[in-house]
Amino acid sequence: MQSALYIVLAYLIGSVPFGYLAGRMCGVDLREQGSKNIGATNAMRVLGHGWGSAVFVLDFLKGYLPLWWVKGQLGGEMAAYSVGQLGLLVSVMVAVILGHTYTCFLHFRGGKGVASMAGCLVAGFPMVAVAALITWVVMMALTRYVSLSSLLAGVAMVITSVVQYVRMDGHLQPVEWMLPGVFTLILLLVTYRHRANIARICNGTEPKAFSAKKQN
Repeated sequence: MQSALYIVLAYLIGSVPFGYLAGRMCGVDLREQGSKNIGATNAMRVLGHGWGSAVFVLDFLKGYLPLWWVKGQLGGEMAAYSVGQLGLLVSVMVAVILGHTYTCFLHFRGGKGVASMAGCLVAGFPMVAVAALITWVVMMALTRYVSLSSLLAGVAMVITSVVQYVRMDGHLQPVEWMLPGVFTLILLLVTYRHRANIARICNGTEPKAFSAKKQN
């Protein structure tokens, strides 16, 4: 029952639509403006850098705090977690991201999961977070596409989890199969949520960061 409560609370925390609330405070419905997404990137384009940054920080904390709390409750080294302990940790992570992307407070229409995923990684998997961040920064510098940088950071997340956690010793531990598998599923979800961005990149209409160009 306690584990189920953690997962439900994680989903509800992830569901708090900070981008939507920020827009309403400014008299704007982000679901009808820009890319029509309530995430930090659209908030920054529509509401300005100050509001967008605030939305990113709050969405980041939605991922960070639940993972930080659960890891504190579990204690010890992750490599020694039982299947049940690791399952609880990744279930909380997935619940937060699902809450962010499919919030129950807005008829299951939410963000794209990147900011909350980043918070989860920093709290629970810092080495994976570092690899994803470096990839994101490099790709942003090269392309200035937030969406593409986020997707490639997700690829780096999966690859780093395999390198860090999978040990080919013939004895598969929970972290060796569960974490790369869950990260792969999250990457697929984030890719699906970015399908419109991918289409716009392919046809040359995706706006770049630090550009005044409006999104169709």
